[in-house]
Amino acid sequence: MIQPDQWREVLHESILYGMLFKAIAHDAECLKQDQLKMSYRPMFDTVSMWAERKHHEYRSQFGRLGGKIRDQKTIDGFLYRVLVTVRGRQEECLYNVSHLKAECQVRLNNYLFDAKQQANGRA
Repeated sequence: MIQPDQWREVLHESILYGMLFKAIAHDAECLKQDQLKMSYRPMFDTVSMWAERKHHEYRSQFGRLGGKIRDQKTIDGFLYRVLVTVRGRQEECLYNVSHLKAECQVRLNNYLFDAKQQANGRA
């Protein structure tokens, strides 16, 4: 059974993974400008593809719950505003940008930890 506000959690995850894959792509571009001893592109590509896939999974799930994202933008660098329509109702969701960044970091750390565990399990 679907919870009445389940769409909020799904939207939140979609936003996080969307921000994460864009941040990874941005950071990869920044590193590309620097003279490095090794290429980290395959690592960035792998992590970025994982985050993008998760973003699309959550965005699709949000759509199946009757939601559609209308607009999203950062306000004053502190708030992230998302306007959505859910089952015919307009909703506005506000998020703290610092909290979103911290949550993105947690998801990235969890992914890396899980990857390390899997690699150690195979060794």
